[in-house]
Amino acid sequence: MLLCLIGMGWLIVRAMPASETELRRSTCYVDGQVCVCLVSGKDTAVLTCDSVHQQGVWINRHWWLASCDGRVLTLSPSSELRAAEVPALCDSLSSLLNRKETERKELIYYLRSHGVIDEGYTQIATYANRQSKMTDSLKIRLKELQRICPIDSNSTGKHFKLSKKSRLILKADYCVKWYNTTNKLKHVTCDPIVTPLTAKVSPLIIHTHRSFKPWGVYAVRNVPWGAAEHRKIVTVRLVPTEQSAPFHSIIVSGKYWQGHNHDLPRLFAIDGAPVFTKHGRFIGIIHGKEVLQ
Repeated sequence: MLLCLIGMGWLIVRAMPASETELRRSTCYVDGQVCVCLVSGKDTAVLTCDSVHQQGVWINRHWWLASCDGRVLTLSPSSELRAAEVPALCDSLSSLLNRKETERKELIYYLRSHGVIDEGYTQIATYANRQSKMTDSLKIRLKELQRICPIDSNSTGKHFKLSKKSRLILKADYCVKWYNTTNKLKHVTCDPIVTPLTAKVSPLIIHTHRSFKPWGVYAVRNVPWGAAEHRKIVTVRLVPTEQSAPFHSIIVSGKYWQGHNHDLPRLFAIDGAPVFTKHGRFIGIIHGKEVLQ
């Protein structure tokens, strides 16, 4: 009987909604870089890379157990690039490399023929060195692409052809940042994420390195009975370090409709920010005007 009472008491505590302080402690920044890669067998070539800066929320695996283990719920990376566009991208990179090679030869000729080392000469020499490094990097990148997307020998001119075995993937490297109890910004790296290329954004769970959950953060939980019927919601917006808000966060209220739309101001409704009912039940995360669950 005592064990049953203890178990029931534990479940009741776990089912309680989050307090205002816990709402503020649940959110974090998710920064990183997302690259679109072309893969064929063991060969991998990077096509494009973009930086990511969004929010996320610490989340438990099970509602009835403290089971965060460094899990952060955020938004998945996406890209509009399609496989059919890869040969054209390779052609553009090849043309760019030709222009860079021509520019490098012209700069080398100028530096050799210029007899006076003055301020203008030094500036051009610095620019030439920077352009030379960019050209070498572009040449290596194009060489990697040619192993997967070789030149079509049947076409007129120098055009690339996509291999039938090649595919596009998204590779993301993230770093999670949060404010501790003394309002200092901390960070931890995450395990790399590799997903198929998609243009649709969806919720994504990333894991911190070694499943590290910082001391002092609050992990939200999805209760089995849900909380989607509530119309009044709040979201947590992290603010810069020079602000004096508790845990550098602002709580903003709004309304939520069953069709996954909300009326939160865009300034405060940051992508990846957590959404709660006004009583502290976790609902989902923000993507544009939607609340993804």
